[in-house]
Amino acid sequence: MYLLYFGVARDFPDSPYKINYSPFQTITEYVITVLPYRLGEFSQNMLGNIILFIPYGFLGILYPKFNQFKWLLLVFFITINIIEFSQYYFKRGFADIDDVILNTLGLTIGYIIYKKWFFIKGK
Repeated sequence: MYLLYFGVARDFPDSPYKINYSPFQTITEYVITVLPYRLGEFSQNMLGNIILFIPYGFLGILYPKFNQFKWLLLVFFITINIIEFSQYYFKRGFADIDDVILNTLGLTIGYIIYKKWFFIKGK
C-alpha cells in the first residue's frame, strides 16, 4: 500500500492528475519511448506493476473462495480499480487502465504459479 500511495513519483505538485481510459496507451508509450533509453524506469513501472501483484494470486491459501479464479479476479478487479481511482482522487498519481491490466497480469501469473504448486503438492 505504501508504494501505491507514497512510493516513487507520488508527490509531484506539477504532475498532471488525470484518468487514462485508453487501454495499452501507457504500455505502448513505455515500450517505444522509455524502454530503449531508460531501462530502469521501464523496469520500475512496467515490471513493478506486474511483479508486485504476483503474491495476490496466492490468496487462495488464506481464503478458500479465492481458489476459484473467477472470484479472485472479481474481487481483485474491483479493489484495484478503487485503488487506482483513489490515487487520482487524493492526487497521489493518476488512474491508468494500463496499471489495472499490468496488475491483473501479475495476479494471474501468481494464480497460475499457486495452482501449479498446489497441484504438485497435492499429489
